[in-house]
Amino acid sequence: MVESANRTRYFLDLEPSLRNRMKAYAALQGKSMREWLTEAIISKMEDEIDVAEGLNALTDTEGTLSLESYLETRKAVHSGNRA
Repeated sequence: MVESANRTRYFLDLEPSLRNRMKAYAALQGKSMREWLTEAIISKMEDEIDVAEGLNALTDTEGTLSLESYLETRKAVHSGNRA
């Protein structure tokens, strides 16, 4: 990698067909390949962060019921309705 004042240059080996597709897609959006790739990388990182935060939220069990407790409560409620 070659570093400049505020940027780092990264060299990426791509298949020519992928490079051509990216270049065409960027051009259709009126962007340079650098702009398009930068936005794509940022978007991918944001998606990965969202997934990680979502998975982390799923592990938070505070204020939740276990399945067993829920089923016992439901069974008790339904038994009370039949009497």
